[in-house]
Amino acid sequence: MAMSFLSRLRGETGRALIRTFLAKGVSAFGALGLVVIVGQLYGPKGVGVYALAQSILLGSGILARGGMDNALLRFIGRDFESPQVRRYLYMAGFRSLWVSIPLSLTFFLLRAEAENFFNMPGLSGMLLGISLAIPFYTWSFLLAGFFKGIRKPATAAFQENGAIALIAGGLILLLETLDKSGSPGLDVLGWVYLLAAIVVATQGHVIALRWLGSHSSSEQSSCIGPKDMTEFRGASLSFFIMGLAGFMQGALGIMIAGKFLGSVELGLFKSAQQIAISVAFVLMVINAIFPPRFAALYYQGSMTELGGTARRAALFGLGLSAPFLVACLLVPEWILRFLGEGFDPAANLLRILALAQLVNVATGSVGFLLNMTGHDRAMRNISLFSNGVGLLGFFLLSPWLGALGAALALAFVLVAQNLMAMFFVWIKLGIWTLPGPNVLKLLGVRPRV
Repeated sequence: MAMSFLSRLRGETGRALIRTFLAKGVSAFGALGLVVIVGQLYGPKGVGVYALAQSILLGSGILARGGMDNALLRFIGRDFESPQVRRYLYMAGFRSLWVSIPLSLTFFLLRAEAENFFNMPGLSGMLLGISLAIPFYTWSFLLAGFFKGIRKPATAAFQENGAIALIAGGLILLLETLDKSGSPGLDVLGWVYLLAAIVVATQGHVIALRWLGSHSSSEQSSCIGPKDMTEFRGASLSFFIMGLAGFMQGALGIMIAGKFLGSVELGLFKSAQQIAISVAFVLMVINAIFPPRFAALYYQGSMTELGGTARRAALFGLGLSAPFLVACLLVPEWILRFLGEGFDPAANLLRILALAQLVNVATGSVGFLLNMTGHDRAMRNISLFSNGVGLLGFFLLSPWLGALGAALALAFVLVAQNLMAMFFVWIKLGIWTLPGPNVLKLLGVRPRV
């Protein structure tokens, strides 16, 4: 099976996989690189302030997108030559502006109150730039969904958070080199993040315009029908509710932890979380390439090919993620020292989160399998349940166990969500993604297809 999968890499999918692997590598390690730079310049306390500001940006982006990035992926991905592609993209863009601009102004005006609420000095200055980045950040992620739908996963990878972090990190290093009086303040980090968000959004916008121009037709101005509009809005709502689950995990969870932990412990938690994401790096690549193919295969009724593609992708991801997992488990202190002094206490946090990411990778793209095949409501409910329980864990465990409690709560979310999604993929689609024997089948659990 592995040789069959590798032979497929010689074709279009293989070329897309290689390009996206490189692009996602730059993006993923760009995000990690910014944490390393912040850790080197400002220590765990600075990483904690950055984590809280970034969680505000992340949460605002999720709310402003309203699930439309994944809806674009699904609707454009099933027929990216459709004359309605332009309409879907522009509609999503204008709808997001009605949310992103008010959110941007709100956090800009209330940045001092946010600093006082979290008792985190430096947050107000960083939010000066971060809050203004919200509309650009939102548009970049919508473009990422668009590019995935038109089969440009490598281009999509550069529209997401890692590329912005990579540029911001480079600018901070440049300023630190030029300014001999000392390291730039945390407020400067906010401004360079804004500049990076503008650069990434602009270059993505230009690429999208060029693609749309080369695919224009006399039918391009046709409107989206009422049925398709209703379906798009319904899918966006389901994806938005799923996005709220991501908001709970990546934004609200960080905010809760920040309230109870303080900047230093939050910095330790954030550093472990960001490094552990490297375990799931290959899954990010797979999720950038295969979801539109899942949608197309399901739309065509090719269930056997859909199942085989999903299983091979999961096995491929697990194999390539193994070195990252082993390093996080065996030498976490050595890895954490790249962030500077004072990060060694995060070693056990890194081990816990790396194991949780192992489950995430091993189960494969189960969330996208449900989303791209019309079972987004099931995935929505799974996400809401697991993240709701995880939030309760942040509330209960963070005051009691500190950063360890936050890591356990986050690990629960990752493990529970993926195992439940894997179960429903088997029940609703008859597809088993986990490498190894089908345990559910051996237990007598049959799919309902």
